[in-house]
Amino acid sequence: MTATLFSIPPENLVTVRELSHSAVQWASRAARANLPARDDDSHSNLGWDDPHFALLSHPLDSAQRFQLGFGFRDAALLWLEAGKRVDSLSLQGREDARAKSWCDEHLAAAGLQGTDQAEMPYELPSVDYADLAGAGIELEVLGAWFAAAQSALENLLLTFGSHAVAPAQVRCWPHHYDLATLLMLEEGDPEIARSIGVGLSPGDASYAQPYFYCTPWPAPAHLPDAPEPTHWHTEGFTSLVCEASRLNESVDVTGVLTQAAKVARGSLYR
Repeated sequence: MTATLFSIPPENLVTVRELSHSAVQWASRAARANLPARDDDSHSNLGWDDPHFALLSHPLDSAQRFQLGFGFRDAALLWLEAGKRVDSLSLQGREDARAKSWCDEHLAAAGLQGTDQAEMPYELPSVDYADLAGAGIELEVLGAWFAAAQSALENLLLTFGSHAVAPAQVRCWPHHYDLATLLMLEEGDPEIARSIGVGLSPGDASYAQPYFYCTPWPAPAHLPDAPEPTHWHTEGFTSLVCEASRLNESVDVTGVLTQAAKVARGSLYR
């Protein structure tokens, strides 16, 4: 039986969120070791792939053949060649050292740099994946949230993307582990140019469950009324937020994000 968004209460996904956050770093490390660095760090980000139900790196070689990723249905690192899964390593009961050696073996066989060559701008603790054993349904539900967010954000770009001055993509940023897109509303320095960041966080120090966010930048001085079921979060960052527990299977997530984006855009032009 395929897991749905609410097969597990959103508040019960903390452990698999933390472990999978660590697991996806291997794909990001491989990218950092092998791809030219970009100023915005986008070479290290990941993309959601529905057929593999996984987060995957950018292609790691000049021929665009090899990718590394993490699959949420079998808690496994994935090695892809030309878009096809050719090997995997289940992380259940494994330690980081085994994950590293498996990744490095495949990278070396493909003529690529190993993960030791990655310069990581942040640190995450080394983990073992013992708690993934028996947590398959939780991990699949977390993957379902990423899949739902990917679909909703792609639809948002179709309906709202015309407001952006540059093409936008939906990508997962491995540091904060959010799947997001950035709508640049004007040209110029992104530190001061108006923009809207829209995405899904699988949970963090602010909310111990997945939540959607819509962040106007720079943070507006006046906040208009938040459209239901969102609310304004103002501690540490200013954003319209909707926790997973405020949704249900029948809610149109694209509609929620579109309304939030309209309000966020309006807040920047008051």
